[in-house]
Amino acid sequence: MRLSRSFQIFKVIYKERYRRPTLELVIPTMLISNIFVVAFYARGLFSTYGIILSFIPLISVSETIAFSLALRNVIFVTGDHIYRGSIISFLTMPIRRSKLFLFIYFSDVILPYLFWISTTEVFILLSSIPVPSILIITYTIGYFFAENLILLITLTFRSPGIVTLISGFALGILFIFGGIVVYYDITYKSPYVGIASFSNPYVVLLYSAITQKPTPYIIIGLVIELFLGSIFLITSFIKFKNIEV
Repeated sequence: MRLSRSFQIFKVIYKERYRRPTLELVIPTMLISNIFVVAFYARGLFSTYGIILSFIPLISVSETIAFSLALRNVIFVTGDHIYRGSIISFLTMPIRRSKLFLFIYFSDVILPYLFWISTTEVFILLSSIPVPSILIITYTIGYFFAENLILLITLTFRSPGIVTLISGFALGILFIFGGIVVYYDITYKSPYVGIASFSNPYVVLLYSAITQKPTPYIIIGLVIELFLGSIFLITSFIKFKNIEV
C-alpha cells in the first residue's frame, strides 16, 4: 500500500515535468543530433581532437538539451512551486520529505541525464565511433556539478528570474573565464593548473589531444568537481528538508 501511494506521488511529479510531447521531441532530437560527432570525427588526423570538440557543451546539441531540460525542471517547475508556495501541496502529502526530495531530484535532474546517456550509447553502438570513456565521465560529472549548483541556488533565492541570472552568471564565469585561466595555466606551466581545471576540464582534454600527451590534470579537476557537486547536493537536501512556506 505504501509503495503504491509513493508511486502515485511520483507519477504526479513526473507528469508535471514530462507532459506530451516533451519526450517525443527530446529523445529523437538527442539521438539524431549526435550526427555532428561523425562530422567532427571525419577530420583526418584531428579525429580525436574533433570528437572532444563534439562533446563540449553548447557545441553538442544532445548535451545542451539534457542540461536545458534539467535546468527548466529545477528552476521553472520545482523552483516556481517553492517561489509561489504551491510546494506546500507536495509537502503535505503522506510521504517523508527525504523521499519527496528523491522523487523530485530523480525527475528533475537524473531523468534528463538518462535520456542523454542512453541515446549517446545507442549512437556510439550504431556508428562504431571510438568515443573515449573520459568524455562520458567528464560530461557526467560536469552535468551533475552544474545542476546541483543550480538546485542549491534555486532553494536559496527561490525567485526563478533571480535564480536564472545568478546561475547563468556563475556557470558562465566557471566555464568561459575558468577555461581561459586553465589555458593560461597550461601555457605557462602553472602549478595550479590541476586545481583550476575543475572549472573547464575540456581545455585540458583538448590540450592532451593536440600534444598527444596524457595529463593527470583532468583527473584532479574531475575529483574537485565531484566533491563540490556532492556538497551542493547535500546542502540542497538539508535546505529542502527544512524549507518553510
